[in-house]
Amino acid sequence: MVMIPDKVIEAFNDPKASKVLTSVGEDGQPHSIVCGSIRAVAPDMLIVGEILMRSTAANLGKNNKAALLVLLEKTSYVVNVKVKQRVTEGPMFDGMNQVLAGMGLKASAVWALEPTAVFDQSAGPAAGSKIA
Repeated sequence: MVMIPDKVIEAFNDPKASKVLTSVGEDGQPHSIVCGSIRAVAPDMLIVGEILMRSTAANLGKNNKAALLVLLEKTSYVVNVKVKQRVTEGPMFDGMNQVLAGMGLKASAVWALEPTAVFDQSAGPAAGSKIA
């Protein structure tokens, strides 16, 4: 099991960070979206709210794999993930919508994602190195 390092968790949970979710469609083409609802809730789980993500949700449901990119100044990490589950009720769902309500948004579901690899993509000599 891959565990996300603390510094990567901190980056994903920093409100100043930009986050991108890339999934792959049935045609094999990557599909990327800016996705501010991504959160690292544990070293072995990230979650993302399903908000206006018709293509991405379809891709996650069919392909089961994605990559999450976080950028914070010169620091950047990519976490490859596989879908653990799609949640439409319960504490995880309610908690996500509580946070999103402050932004005037609502998720129709929450995707729980399990990391399969973590890479440092920061501007520097470690760029591209696998860290978990």
